[in-house]
Amino acid sequence: MEPWLAELHRSDDRLLSLIESSPLALMEVDLARRVIRWNRAAERLFGWTREEVLGRPETPIVPPSRLAEHEELMARVRGGESVTGSRTVLRRRDGTLFEATMAAAPVQDATGLVVSHVVLFGDVSDGKEQEERLQALIDSSPLALVEFGLDTRVRLWNPAAERIFGWSREEMLGRGGLPMAPPSKRVESEELFQRVRAGESLNDYETVRLRKDGTLVDVSIAAAPVRDGFGRVIGNMVAYADITERRAQAAEVHRLNAELHARLEELAASRARIVTAGDVERRRLERNLHDGAQQRLVTLSLSLRIASAKLDSDPPAARAALAGAGAELALALDELRELARGLHPAVLSDRGLRAAVEVLAARVPVPVEIADLPDERLPEPVEAGAYYLIAEALTNVTRYAQASTVRVRAVASDASLAVEVSDDGVGGADPAAGSGLRGLADRVEVLGGSLEVDSPAGGGTSLRAEIPIR
Repeated sequence: MEPWLAELHRSDDRLLSLIESSPLALMEVDLARRVIRWNRAAERLFGWTREEVLGRPETPIVPPSRLAEHEELMARVRGGESVTGSRTVLRRRDGTLFEATMAAAPVQDATGLVVSHVVLFGDVSDGKEQEERLQALIDSSPLALVEFGLDTRVRLWNPAAERIFGWSREEMLGRGGLPMAPPSKRVESEELFQRVRAGESLNDYETVRLRKDGTLVDVSIAAAPVRDGFGRVIGNMVAYADITERRAQAAEVHRLNAELHARLEELAASRARIVTAGDVERRRLERNLHDGAQQRLVTLSLSLRIASAKLDSDPPAARAALAGAGAELALALDELRELARGLHPAVLSDRGLRAAVEVLAARVPVPVEIADLPDERLPEPVEAGAYYLIAEALTNVTRYAQASTVRVRAVASDASLAVEVSDDGVGGADPAAGSGLRGLADRVEVLGGSLEVDSPAGGGTSLRAEIPIR
């Protein structure tokens, strides 16, 4: 076998290996709607093996209630459109249903005709777990938390609000008109609502509110606007503290409300950053699918056709075309590898946190000392959270710290994983001055953990995180 042909075969094998090791479920469907590719992640996600699926229609993964919607989406892809960030409900082999995200792109031949389409699936249960953790924090708050929409309808009512005001969550959700405001305070309440709706935050505002039984309760209010990912105000978050029997403790109430005010604003900002980051990531995935590897593969297909046509009549030209095809395939491999690495490193899923961090450290231009890492496997969300915390911290060191060395340490106990990344750089890192450290704090807090930053000017930077092991 010619060396160039052997290299082409090896490159093709590497591409198939990359697809098989992807953490995202991947399916390719031809124009007859038969499955022609089904990777290992798809087997794990749906339960059907490759042998059970290949050559058969794709419809078993789609519940009957979603068939029309799925057909409409796939028709758009067969028409040449790329789709990303689509949410739907899919079915596993055992009949259970789950929420999923889909990204799909057409595969074209050298003439531009669509010959199949590739679909990537992701389970959105992780996002639900984060929302459940956030809801648990809200439910455990000792302060009454109430969220109002712009139409003054109640959208959130926690157990502390039930205890203070007497109405149950079922009675209040969807109810409008500021129901806790007594008649003498209606105008005042409307004015406060409008101030927060205009973007103002309130803290330690004392007034009276109405209970279900008609009695009045003295309360202290902290309120902040709730914004969407584009910065637009979409509602008000209000915290109430019962101060009827605690007038003598006004100073402590003030401290608690100030702290709550800061946390509410950070919660709103964190939600906006998470939404924005999700939008950016979906757009990046769409661009990479549509403009990157797909176009490389189309060019590869054209080069192979040219080489085939010239194989007998012009062997030198055929070899040149095949060499170009090999180069295009190598570029496509690199782009797909970077895409898969950005989504979730395969080594983290297969071998755990220690191996993934060792691979990561080898790619960092600053010398990395790995002081300690757990050998045992940890829960997947904990491993993923720790990995991306370390990865982003090393990126920050490379970009800003001017450090000569960086030290990574992670120690697991029964209750939590303690992660520390420290460097000997210029220090002076300020979490309030940029999005990098805020993003690290968001990632840790979503897992129910905490992050501390120690960065004196000229004294290096140390990040310490505690991530609960549930």
